[in-house]
Amino acid sequence: MATETTPSKPSPASKAVTTETDAQKLAARAATNVDKPQPTTEKIAAVLAAANTKVQSQQSLLEELASPVSARRAAAAKELGRLGDAAAAPALIAALRDADADVAREAATSLGLLGSATAVEPLIAVVNNVDGYFHSVVRIAATHSLSQLRDLRAVVPLLDAIRDPVAEASAEAIRAVASLPDPRNLPALLEVVRNEQGFFLATTRRAAILGLAQIGGEQAVCELRFVAGNQWEDAVVRAAAIEATHEGSNPTAKA
Repeated sequence: MATETTPSKPSPASKAVTTETDAQKLAARAATNVDKPQPTTEKIAAVLAAANTKVQSQQSLLEELASPVSARRAAAAKELGRLGDAAAAPALIAALRDADADVAREAATSLGLLGSATAVEPLIAVVNNVDGYFHSVVRIAATHSLSQLRDLRAVVPLLDAIRDPVAEASAEAIRAVASLPDPRNLPALLEVVRNEQGFFLATTRRAAILGLAQIGGEQAVCELRFVAGNQWEDAVVRAAAIEATHEGSNPTAKA
């Protein structure tokens, strides 16, 4: 028969040894990690390094805006927009009047990317083009940037820009108008589509068709259906209306 044996209890001495061993392990681990930066410290250092690099890069690009080589100025204006720091807005605003249209266009495009409200009025001045200074590519870029900034101060200038003599600038103004929430936009686009004075080209009217589809509502849908069913309509405009009416599963949802 097996004899039941009572487990022996560790002596006080063995307890002390165990406790001392655990303490030694903890001390050794602390000594090993003492020189290692904590994760939070590492992250802060990385953020600061990245910020410093960005500042240096932006300063270099701002200096490039004064380069005598227009291609370098254009590249700098474009890159400043990619960096996305609103501190570059004043320099880019000044670059809107660069003698080279490509530089001014890149500056106008970048101002839309920065999201700075200070750019709204200067971009409106480009779109208004009161003194006839700005090339159409610059006006187009400024119009697109105003649509990105979504500032309602731009609504009236954009409505006026629909009658830009350059068709693509006019079409870009229509696209911008359609993206902004204002009750004046729908009548303006209906006027373009109907083209009673024969001012607008088919490409511009097509942009207005797409704008109506974007705005939505009962009146816009009725106009789209009318154009889609009009066999005498310009083929490009009618095709856009047909496509718009077919794509809208619930076209009056925005009414």
